[in-house]
Amino acid sequence: MAGASIIAALNNFYEGENLLPYLFGGDGSLIALPNENIGKVKGIMAFCRRAVKDAYGLEMAVGLISMKELRDKGHDISVARLQLSDVIDQTIFWGSGVTFAENYIKENDTLKDIHPVEADFSGLECRWSQVPSDKDEVSAYIIQAFGRDEEESVEIYEECFRRIESIYGSDESFHPIREHALQMTANPLLLGVEWKLRTQPPTILKKIKHAAMMVFQLVTGIYLMRFKKKTSATNWGDYKSDLVRHADYKKFGDGLRFVATGTIQQRMDLTAFLDDMYRQKKLAYGVHPSFAAMVTCYVRNHQSNHIHFVDGTDGGYAKASQELKNRRSQLEI
Repeated sequence: MAGASIIAALNNFYEGENLLPYLFGGDGSLIALPNENIGKVKGIMAFCRRAVKDAYGLEMAVGLISMKELRDKGHDISVARLQLSDVIDQTIFWGSGVTFAENYIKENDTLKDIHPVEADFSGLECRWSQVPSDKDEVSAYIIQAFGRDEEESVEIYEECFRRIESIYGSDESFHPIREHALQMTANPLLLGVEWKLRTQPPTILKKIKHAAMMVFQLVTGIYLMRFKKKTSATNWGDYKSDLVRHADYKKFGDGLRFVATGTIQQRMDLTAFLDDMYRQKKLAYGVHPSFAAMVTCYVRNHQSNHIHFVDGTDGGYAKASQELKNRRSQLEI
């Protein structure tokens, strides 16, 4: 929820028809912005940092760096869009600038002395139960290739794609979210994750109103989806299938990131391959298994314009990222 907060806040601010190019990494996000209203953008980002601290007690590194600065420092980022549906695109980032920007923002407080400007978190929701694996486990993977040049890096990733397919099968076979397994949650602890952030800065009235809205939408949502009702704006029979189709469970941003449901043996087989590639200094990787996947949603409208960020439970990408960084340091990269 903390990592997705920036995506919702800045997309709501710019109000474009398409989502801004973004990468959701589980424990954080990368987002590409137009060079407009940067002063107010900094204020919104400062608010997100404070809101996450107040809501969850988490310290979040937030900041920005211009493409000119990145290029002056010898890095670059290329961007492409992968179409998930007629409405939703997913962004692909390529280039060393992705990792450099992340490290730069962690090491330099680019929002120092910036006054927070209240962010609009509308559409950011967390109302689904965890989705258990239909096999043994759900694993979060991060893989980063280190070719001598761009062409060799591409070849390394292609070899990884082939091995992933040979072990896990098609995308559909390891998709961690399945329509029949989706259940809305009534667990107050899970619903509280959304409630704590969406009511920042907190007031009694804001807390009561948002809690009442969540309960109302939970009850009506269960009814509308179960009986596949149609309203003037939404065919609720399509929502779960669209959610699966719009699930952000695999992505690319200076490395391959994906969440897969599978067997323990499949993870061991893929890990053996990645270990071999790691010993050859072709890549570094991190993997973290858990029993289920979790979904955080950004809903612009319920008919089709909604994206769903997927991570593993019990740490997911954050734990996998720690493994990746440890292996990178051992390779002195």
